[in-house]
Formats: sequence, C-alpha cells, structure tokens
Amino acid sequence: MENNKSWEKKVVQNYVGAPYNFIPFTPKQYEYPKKHLPMHDDIEDDLISGEIVYEMKAETDIFVDDGTDAHHFYKNARGQYSIPGSSVRGLFRTNVQILSFSSFEDDIDDYALMFRNVAGSSETNKDEYTAVIGDSELISLGRDPMNDQKEIKVNVLKKVKAGYICKENGQYFIYKTCVDVDEAKEDRNYYVLSEKTIIGEYKKYQEQIQRENDALFAYDFFIQNDKYLQNKKECIGEKNGSYKPYYQNISYKVHQQMVTSVRNLEKNEEDALKGVVVSSGYMRKKKVVYIVPDIDKTKKPILISRENEEAFKADFEKRKNTLGEEKDFFDLPQDENPKPVFYIEVGGKLYFGFTPRLRVFYEYTIKDGLPNVQKNGTLDFAKAMFGYSKNQESYKSRLSFSDAVIKESPVREKASKEVVLAEPKPTSYLDYLNQKKEQGVITYNNADFQLHGVKQYWLHQNAYENVNGLTNNNKKIKSVINALPVGTVFIGTVRFKNLTKPELGLLLWAIRLEKDSQMNIGKAKAYGYGRISVKIKKAKQIDLQKSYKSTGALDIDPFNDISVDDVIIDYKNFIIKKCGLEKKIEKNPRIRDFLLMKNFTKIPQAGDIRYMELKEYEKRKNKSDALPRVNEIVNKNR
Repeated sequence: MENNKSWEKKVVQNYVGAPYNFIPFTPKQYEYPKKHLPMHDDIEDDLISGEIVYEMKAETDIFVDDGTDAHHFYKNARGQYSIPGSSVRGLFRTNVQILSFSSFEDDIDDYALMFRNVAGSSETNKDEYTAVIGDSELISLGRDPMNDQKEIKVNVLKKVKAGYICKENGQYFIYKTCVDVDEAKEDRNYYVLSEKTIIGEYKKYQEQIQRENDALFAYDFFIQNDKYLQNKKECIGEKNGSYKPYYQNISYKVHQQMVTSVRNLEKNEEDALKGVVVSSGYMRKKKVVYIVPDIDKTKKPILISRENEEAFKADFEKRKNTLGEEKDFFDLPQDENPKPVFYIEVGGKLYFGFTPRLRVFYEYTIKDGLPNVQKNGTLDFAKAMFGYSKNQESYKSRLSFSDAVIKESPVREKASKEVVLAEPKPTSYLDYLNQKKEQGVITYNNADFQLHGVKQYWLHQNAYENVNGLTNNNKKIKSVINALPVGTVFIGTVRFKNLTKPELGLLLWAIRLEKDSQMNIGKAKAYGYGRISVKIKKAKQIDLQKSYKSTGALDIDPFNDISVDDVIIDYKNFIIKKCGLEKKIEKNPRIRDFLLMKNFTKIPQAGDIRYMELKEYEKRKNKSDALPRVNEIVNKNR
C-alpha cells in the first residue's frame, strides 16, 4: 500500500483522476406503496420502534467545522466535541438512497449552470461560448506613450453592452447608459482604457512636473492611492499587491472613441462626462479598465427573470469561497443603488455579469440530466423513512439522529493547518456528465446529456500530514483545519418509529455497510481526513407487551435485542425480489461500485485519487478524457 502522508505537487503524464467518483443513478426504482405509510400518532403493533447505538471511530484525522471564523471542531451545547446529528443523518440518508434504489431528485438543484471561455483558452466549449457571446475584434487604444512607434491594441467583444443593474421592489432590472447605440448592431456603448496608457502618461507627467510646476495629469484618478491599478504605477509588468476589483463614479473625456481623461467626479472639468470606471479581477495579461457612461433612467429597462436571477445567485454561491474578499464585486446589488453591469441579449435570452467576458448560461438545467425514473416523483424508501415535502404534500421523518458525542475526554485538537479545500463543481462536465468518445464531448448544452451519478469521495490510507502543495499563497481560497486525531471515538443514537422489517434492515445496513466497509465524514475528505469505521453497539426494539400491556410494575427496560445480521439479510432478499435482481444485491454494478469505494482493504494508491494539477487538467481538457470508472481505479495496480 502506498504511503500518502504527504502531498507533493507533481505532474504525471496522462494522469486523469480526482479524489471522488460517481455511483450511477439507478435505472430501476422500488416504488414504496403509499398506503403502507404509517401514521405518526401511535406506535403500531405490527411495526418496529426502538433505537440503534453506534460507534464512529476516526481511522484518520477528522475535522467537522464549527462554522465560526476560528474553524474549531464542532462542540455541542455541553461543550463536548461532537459530530452534528444533521451530518450523520446526511451520511446515512445517502447510503439508504443508494442501497434502496431511491431517487436523488430532491438533492439536485434545478438551475442552469454558467460557464465562460477565457480569451486564448483551449476549452472544449469555446465554440459554444462564441455562439452566445459573439466574436471579438482587435481595436486600437492609441499610441504607446513610452514608444510612439507602437500601437496599443486589445480584443473586445463586439456584441456585449454595458448598463446598470438595480434592485427595485424585489426585482432586478438593467438600465441602459446615456450613450445611444443601435442595439441590433455591434456597437459598443462603453470605452476601454489600457493601463499601459495610464502608466506611460504618468511617467511623462513625472518628467514634465520637474520642468513645470503646474503640469496636470489627465488620469489622476488612478494614482490617488495604490489600489486602482493592477500594475504598480511605476512599472508595467509588476503586480500591484494592493489591487482589488472596484467600480467608482468618475468624470471622463473622450476624443474619437479614446478616453483622454479620468478624474474624480467632484473636479467638475469643463466638457467632462459622468460615468463609472470598472476594473475587474486580476488578470496576468489583459490589464484594462472600462469606462461606463452615466445611467439613463428615461430608457425602458430590461427585466431580469426570476429564473435567471436564481441561476445567477446559485452560480455565485458556488464561486463565493474562491472569490474571497472580492466576492461583493461579483454579487448582485442588495439595494436600489445602480451597479455597472455588462450584458447581451441573444435569441430572446439575457446574459449578464460584471465583466465584459460574461459567464453565460448553459442551455439545459442540471436536473435535465437525471434519468426519467429519477424524476417521476415516485415514493421510495428514502422518502418514506426520512420524510419529504413536495408541493402541498409532506410526510414527517420516522427517524431521529442525535449528535455523535466524543466517548472519552480530554482529546485535544491537533495543530492548525491551512489548506486549499477545492470543492468539485458540476461545471466540470468531463467528471459530472457521462462521456461517450464516439459522440464527442458532452456538455450541458447537449439535449441528451446524462449526469454521471452520485458523487462519493474515495477513502485514503492516511490524512496528509505534510501539506506542502495543499497550501496556496492566495489567502482567499485557504481554509483552516483544527482536526481531532486518529483513534477519536464518537457515540451516537438513531431512534426509529413504526418501521417495517425491510426498512429496519435497510437502515442497519446503511449504518454498518459490509465487513470491510468504512466511510468518510466532515471536511477535507479529498485529502484523507474523516475516514471512519462504524460499529453498531446496540440495536433494540420496544416490546409493546412490556411497555403497555403488563399488569405488573412499570418495566424500565421494555426493549428486546434485534438480530442485526438477520434483519439486514431479510432486507437484501426483499429488495432482490421486488426489483427483480438476478444476482446478490452486492453484485449489482452500482452497489458493487459503492461498496468498492467504501472498502478500506482496496483503497487506491494516493497518486490515482488526487486532484489534478493545472497543467494536467489543461491537457485533459484538450484530449477530452473522461474520469476513469470506479472498478478501473480499484483494479489498476492489483
């Protein structure tokens, strides 16, 4: 077994992989008879109620975040280290869904993802992006102030317009600018200014001021502090560490489509126009600012639909952590104050964002990729046991999960570590969608795309102790881990009411799985944290005759032991018969893959289940290589 206690950044030829994989959605589903749903008011004689006590042992360091800025391990109201009942519920519920051929429809957001193709990128969906956003053109921004023989040129998107987004009466609108352009033509209504021009003119100004005390600098807005230019004002090519994206009211002058002056609004220059300067996130090569002319509220605004609003918000939430301190720049405004925005209307659809190179919506929503059997609203085991709420109908859970509380104290947190907790995103279509070589690359723009399945993290032999390569100089994408050590034990309880025998067997199987099974929980699962073994310590059912029908003294222990193995076998036989399975349920391909990923005796080598380095990922995208299947990874080195 390969030791994976350290994480070294290295590029491996033709590596394609991830610390997660996917369990395919079930092509058939067990339909739970709705008439068999019991009432919650009473404990029924022919059903089973009781409790299960389980033990979770950390087989690697484990971290469950308390949600505070300090990021300590979660503690309950008594100050004891604990794993919240909600986290335990989520883990076991997913196991139930997989093991019972239940639907995942309620767990998948139904919105259109967004994507963007960066200039010069070799993204597979470049043509799809261009089809929406249009072609770019190379425009001149005038002569280089430091070399009159050179012309400054940049690429701009011809169809994209600038405007202002406002929130009014709970809805978002885009107002146009005071610059009149033909919306049907490819006319820009905003201006582009290069930092080369600003810094070059600033150097000339510095030379001039030594000769003339009254020399003026036309772009003095940008040098009043150190945060408005991506380059240091003294030198093109030297990154300004103080820079952050911004937009600011300014006055400006234009001559022949070229910005000749940008100053503070209060300076009231003659012939100056009002507007807003916009400078987006740091980019290594393209360093320009945009001048958006003043808002014109006399023109009819464009209404942003609720559907587009919700999709934009969902996309922002997915990216928020990586945006860090810059997130407010890319968020929708929270009040009626106008905020500069870029937009394009194509084929009756509106796309908008806070840089000209917009993130655009895919044609189809995530849920469109679910198999039809997953979307038919059928009642299944997971809904019947854990409860559901849909439209006007709801049913309460028959299960209750306590916090899993630490067994022994004192246990101390290990030394804090800063790591990059990269979260897998559904926009990675080579991972999240089924790919077929003969069909070319499948994205969310393909009408027949199919989701890969339920994401599950691989078990790791160890949590990484040497975090060289996990850290990053970019503070905005770092997270803090204050883990508890290997060997930490938690005790939790699941109480159940009015379960059928198959339901109880399913629940017990979901908690225990198989002999060699382990699971993972908490943060940093991708780096080996949170691998746990789970043992059922006690499983008891209420004996109703002892509880309610005894004529003697009150029985303080009205429970009978449950034969865990027998009840699990009963469930397996039940589901094989009901779903018409030809083999043992463990041999079913999707159950087999799930149990392979949970088998601690078959943990893949660390190098086969790590995140890809950027260079590896770029090569992968060029070749359009799909994620290897579970059994391919497990059997790779055996």
